[in-house]
Amino acid sequence: MKDFKHPFLESMSSLENKIDQLVKEYRVRRIKDPEFVILDNSDFMEMFRISAKTAQNWRDEGLIEYVQVKGKIYYKLKEVQKFLERHKKNDALEQLISAEGTVCSHSVVH
Repeated sequence: MKDFKHPFLESMSSLENKIDQLVKEYRVRRIKDPEFVILDNSDFMEMFRISAKTAQNWRDEGLIEYVQVKGKIYYKLKEVQKFLERHKKNDALEQLISAEGTVCSHSVVH
């Protein structure tokens, strides 16, 4: 016989998960200064929709600053914002580089 979980217990478990999520969101919204908002690795991976391996690679490559306490990884929201700024694409700069690349390739061919 399969493990039977009473519907009430399933509802309670679901409710506990929702409450945990609301508490997490409340903590983030309550603290306005990104210097003091801390994300754990799970929050970070969920935010970027990445795997644990990708998060590890980003840390190993020095792309994102983090703190490790007894095997648990934490990120300051401020560092996440810096990470995003460093990797933000600049459309005007990309168009200029793309246009220059085209000019260079034409002059080399001729």
